[in-house]
Parts: sequence; structure tokens; C-alpha cells
Amino acid sequence: MYETVIFDLDGTLLDTIQDLADAGNWVCRQNGWPEHTAAEYKKMVGGGIPNLVRRFSPEGSRSSLLLVNTIAQFSAYYGAHNLDKTRPYDGIPELLGRLADRGVTMAVYSNKKDDFSREIVEHFFPGVFQLVRGQIQGVPVKPDPAGIRALMQELGAEPEKTLLVGDSDVDVYTGHNGGLAVCGAVWGFRGRQELERAGADSLAETPAELGDYILA
Repeated sequence: MYETVIFDLDGTLLDTIQDLADAGNWVCRQNGWPEHTAAEYKKMVGGGIPNLVRRFSPEGSRSSLLLVNTIAQFSAYYGAHNLDKTRPYDGIPELLGRLADRGVTMAVYSNKKDDFSREIVEHFFPGVFQLVRGQIQGVPVKPDPAGIRALMQELGAEPEKTLLVGDSDVDVYTGHNGGLAVCGAVWGFRGRQELERAGADSLAETPAELGDYILA
């Protein structure tokens, strides 16, 4: 049984893709750029807002100066609309309740901006997580291990008793860079093939299956 579980946010706990896509496409419309499908955005997310904005921007609009403006556009729109269509994946509330009942320490670690991460988690899962950490100025984003090591130190978590759960190769690399086992959330944005390629230690098809694995 794992004593501590650190969850990724987007594509793991919450299906956020439509709100992210709506915000990205709003920026595209403001700038006269082509829009993208939700399926395309699933491949773009995971590296934080600056990387997402860079990816959906046309190649000729990715200079540092232009990105400052488009990142601000995205952040303003997403900040006002990030709860419009976002929902927990089926089975996630039950999973979190089950883990809480067994005394598992739970945290969230995301490349989403810290204030957005805290707002969204508190809205959907009030009081569930001991610590919620998003992207903070001066701390490298995942898969750099600096952020997750600081989070674990704050939790007092032991690496061998801690599991990282995420839906992408970035999450797998983050966990392994930080010395943690990683379980891939197959229900998320990226799917089984990417998680297997990245070397996830285990895979869960559903939140219920994940709960069985954590508590075994």
C-alpha cells in the first residue's frame, strides 16, 4: 500500500480539455489564426500555459514578444472560464473518498499555473488534498524533478512509499526523475501507448482499478 499519492490534474483528476480548447481558440480568433480541435489540444497540453500557447500559435507568431501578449490573452480568458465545462472523470470522487478513508496522504502537482490549480481543485475537491501545487515562477515545470522534490519534502513523504499518477509521458518522466514509481491513468488525454512508451511502472484503466493498486 502506498502512503502518499501525488496526482497530476489535467487529464488525470479532471477532464479540462474543452475549457482549455475554448480558451485557446478564443485567442486564435482574436489574432485571426486557424482554430484547433479538442483532440489536437490533447496533444498540446501538459507543459504549462506558455508551452500550450506556443504550440497552438502559428509558427510565425511564436517570438518572445508576441508570446507575452498571447499568453496574457489566454490566461485572462481561461481564468474567467476554467470551470465552464471542466468535470471530474467518472469514478474520481469515489476513488478520493476511498483513499481518504484509508488515511492516504494526497496531493496535486500540475504544470497549470498555481492559482488556477488551487482554484479548480478547491472547487471540485474541497478539503481533500493536503497540498496543491501548480506552476510557480522560478520553479522549472515538469518533468524537471525540482518541484516534486520540494512538494514531497513539504509533505514529509518517503519516495519508496509514494506513487505519482498521471496521464502523459511528462508525468512518467517527472516521477522517475524524482525517484518515484508512476502509475499511468489510461483514461486521460494521452492513452496507453504513450504511457507504455515512457516506461510507466503500472497502468490503470479506471479510477477503481487505480484504487485497488494503491491500496494493495
